Order: sequence, then C-alpha cells, then structure tokens
Amino acid sequence: MASGRETAAYGGPREMTDSQPIEATPLPTRHLQPRAPRQRTLIGGLLLRQAMAQQGIIIRNVSPHGLCAASRGTPREAMPLHGEIVCIRLPENREHLARVRWVEDHAFGVELFSALDVEALAAANRRRNAHFLQMLDPVVRPMAAHLSSI
Repeated sequence: MASGRETAAYGGPREMTDSQPIEATPLPTRHLQPRAPRQRTLIGGLLLRQAMAQQGIIIRNVSPHGLCAASRGTPREAMPLHGEIVCIRLPENREHLARVRWVEDHAFGVELFSALDVEALAAANRRRNAHFLQMLDPVVRPMAAHLSSI
C-alpha cells in the first residue's frame, strides 16, 4: 500500500476487506502528527467572547499553537463552546484569537491562530513573580541543601 509517496491512514467500516481500500476515506494527516510539547504554567488571563462578560481564567499549560485553561466558579453554560472563536488576553495585555478545540467540566483547550512565544511568556511571568521568588528563596534553599545531603 505504501509507495514512494507519503503514507496515509485510511478509515472505513470494520467489515472492509483488502479489496476495498478505494472506498475508504483518508483520515486527516493532522491526527498522525504528535502534539507539541506543553509547558506547565499558572498564569492568570481573561477569556473574551462576543456578547459575553469577560471571564477570569487560569492558564494551565501552553505550547506555541495552543493552551489549556480553567475557569473556576463559572457555570457550565457560561463555558466556551467547542468550535467557538474566542480571544485570550494574557498578562501585559497580549491578546490571541483562538478556536476552542475541547471543553471538559471547567477546563478548555484552544488552538491559537498565531504562534505564541512561549519563552517570552515564561520570562514575563518570572519578572512578574520575582518578589515571590525572593521571599521563598531563604526557605527553599536550606530545604534543598538538606534534602540533597540525605
């Protein structure tokens, strides 16, 4: 079945025989590609939707072309809909248009229309939280030294 061309996957009824591959439908190649690695985060943002009040969200993880977010306390009917076009406002007022790809309980995932600079977002988050790191450093360093000596 494979030639010098790109190999495709085909989906069809289970009863399909080898003599029927022409009737099969190719699956989108997108599903054959691995997901981009995710970077875990805990960043506050806003979900902006047409004809809806803005909602506070927590961004759980990001990749260059998508993110996962959660909205605590939001009624289920106020969650974005699968396929809906939304705007995600990140810190420093950076806005990204996106399409909702999945919704589950109070979490949802979006595919961004433009690439997200994950490194710049992480650097901005470190700058914004530098005072917390300074406060925690005297507590964390001695604990880390103690644990490494065990």
